[in-house]
Amino acid sequence: MTKELRIGMHVVFIDAHRKERDALLTAIHGDPQGRMVVPDRKPAGELTDEERASGRWELDSNQIYAYHLEEDGSQSVQYREPGEHWPCVNLVIISENESAQDQYGRQIDERHTSVVHMKDSTAVGYCYRLADEATDWSRMQSTIS
Repeated sequence: MTKELRIGMHVVFIDAHRKERDALLTAIHGDPQGRMVVPDRKPAGELTDEERASGRWELDSNQIYAYHLEEDGSQSVQYREPGEHWPCVNLVIISENESAQDQYGRQIDERHTSVVHMKDSTAVGYCYRLADEATDWSRMQSTIS
C-alpha cells in the first residue's frame, strides 16, 4: 500500500532546536502520495519550428522556458516515484500540556506553514516526518549542544 498524506494526519514536527513535537496536517501543497509533480518543460531556445507552430507549447513571461500543453490547454506534468519527495505542508502543533483541552480535544500551541519533509531539508530543523519514520539525524548539518 502506498503511503499518502491526509488532512488531519498525525506527523512529527522537528523545530529549530531539534525538539520533536506531535502535529496535525492542515494543508498539503503538492501530491499527497509524495510524487513530485514536475512541469513538462524545456528551454525555449530548444523548441523546433514544428513545435512552435503546433500550438502545444507556451513560453513563460521571460521567454526562458517552454511548457508543453495538453489538448485541453492545461500544462502537461510528469511524476516522480511515490515517496521520493514529500510535499510542503501546513500544520498545527499539539499542546504538550495534557490538561489544555476544550470540547474538541487537546489544544494547539502553534501553526506553521510551508514545512518541508526532513528528507528535503538541509536545515537543522523546521521540518516534518511521518509518525512511523525514524529521524535521520545524520542528514542534519550542525550539532546542538
